[in-house]
Amino acid sequence: MKLFRRLLTFALVFLVIAASWLWWNRPKKTDMAAYAPADSLVYVESNSLIDVAANITNTDAWKTLGPFLGASRNTWQDRWLQHFSAWSGIGPAQTVILTRAQVAVVMVNLSTAEEGATLRVKPEAALLIETHTTERRIKPVVEKVLTEFAEHTYGQPTFVRSNLDGAEFSKWTVPATDHQIVATINGSLVIIGNSERAVKTCLAVRLGQRPSLRDDAEMREMRGNLAADNALAFGYVSSGNTARLFSFAAPLLFGKAPGDLQFEHLIASGAAKVLGSVGWSSHAFMGGIEDRYLFSLQPAVVSRLRPFFGTTKTSHEFLTLLPEDFYSLTIYKYESPAAAWQGIESAISSQLDTLSAVIFTSLVRSALLPYGIAEPEKFLRAVSPELFTVRLEPGAEHSLLVAGARDKKALQEMVAQGLGQSVKGEQFGKGKLVASSEKQSAVSFIDGYLMMGSPADVQRCVQVRRNESPSSNEERFKVVSHFVPFSSSANIVTYTNDVERVRDFLSTIAGPKGVFPSPKGTTGLDQAFAELPYSATETSLGDHGLERRTRSSFGQFSTLVPLLYSDQLNRGQE
Repeated sequence: MKLFRRLLTFALVFLVIAASWLWWNRPKKTDMAAYAPADSLVYVESNSLIDVAANITNTDAWKTLGPFLGASRNTWQDRWLQHFSAWSGIGPAQTVILTRAQVAVVMVNLSTAEEGATLRVKPEAALLIETHTTERRIKPVVEKVLTEFAEHTYGQPTFVRSNLDGAEFSKWTVPATDHQIVATINGSLVIIGNSERAVKTCLAVRLGQRPSLRDDAEMREMRGNLAADNALAFGYVSSGNTARLFSFAAPLLFGKAPGDLQFEHLIASGAAKVLGSVGWSSHAFMGGIEDRYLFSLQPAVVSRLRPFFGTTKTSHEFLTLLPEDFYSLTIYKYESPAAAWQGIESAISSQLDTLSAVIFTSLVRSALLPYGIAEPEKFLRAVSPELFTVRLEPGAEHSLLVAGARDKKALQEMVAQGLGQSVKGEQFGKGKLVASSEKQSAVSFIDGYLMMGSPADVQRCVQVRRNESPSSNEERFKVVSHFVPFSSSANIVTYTNDVERVRDFLSTIAGPKGVFPSPKGTTGLDQAFAELPYSATETSLGDHGLERRTRSSFGQFSTLVPLLYSDQLNRGQE
């Protein structure tokens, strides 16, 4: 009996010591923004890679398509072992790092370089990995992984190890190019960048030599607005950098190359009076992933816009005009499209000086110019609230515009002016198609709707309406509206075919060379892709600005992951 009590006492003491050791050794969550420069152009973080992986493998799309990758289900035993490894630090070093890692990506600079007749945009960025593991243990793992990645991506890179200001840097470079991978380790933090400057900048923040993003008040507010504490990932752009990035992109909308400093300064100063910070967070939702975006606007702009953002119900009769394999569809649900347009123009102009107001108004008006519409207000007064744009193919240069014809006569006059002189008419059942070879555009009035776009797109839709019954696409549209019903009360709803994005994502994670079976001719796989739901995005005006919710199979992760391997994928396809 005494021996039993001794054994029991020993067992209890052992359990207490083991539990205390596990509790003491557990990784403590770090605010990754403490490692990011205060002036970062873009900041993205994820506090648990195993949570991201678990939620992706729990989506309906993964359950359907994962078996084609040879992937097994993530069982509760697997999850238990992962969490045990994270808490205890027991297991292979690579497993411990993956289960403990918090990661962040920061863009520290954005520049352009001319390559012949092409202007290449080059971001300088760094990946920050808080491993919660000792430097001695992580160093060989990090160097091994980066060496394999560099060789798969660039073939035979040159490796150099150097010491700069007391820190050891590892660099993999490609001769005769500016491609490089630079890495350093400081304690439990790994910093990996595509330039030495990006890595040095983040290391200076880690050493307390530069201010960090952690104390940014706008970011703390954005985290609260987007429930970042419970998110799989979170992204942020400060208000100052939002204006800067907009000024960088704005010249492209005018058909100009970036680099005109005076023009970009004018755009940036105007944008700062309208735009605020931008945030993103990702959450699991209904067998998929939901990405929430908040584009903050200045309070005065939100107040002026609110009266014009009332929504209205739209009929679904227009769906019978669309082929079943269209690429994307955007539905606008404003009570008065003309009033909404004027409200947007006045809200923006009210915040700007005269010159800036003219430039921003020109940007807004340019949205309808591809359809030959020079007077947007007049056009929007002549159409009903039923207003849609459709892109039939992923690579199409312009969308097809579909609108309910409230004032057909006024629309016919505007259309005639937009098409010019060299027009040709052709009868298609109930509708007539009028095309202009000069403008490479066509128009058709059919069943109370106006369609405007390329001759091929308009002809294709008119042909669909003539040949198909209204209910023939009913099953297909269930796939389109899987995540968001057509009856959504949002101001703007966009549905997009997600197949290619999902294929790129699966190809990337399938292996170093992105090996994934072609959907055509593969038993079962082509059907699985055909049944994949469209992604759906709802856009509305909220208390702080424009709010967008995108629901899709794998969320923004299916865009971000392939970007990290873009060079590698291109190399594998050569």
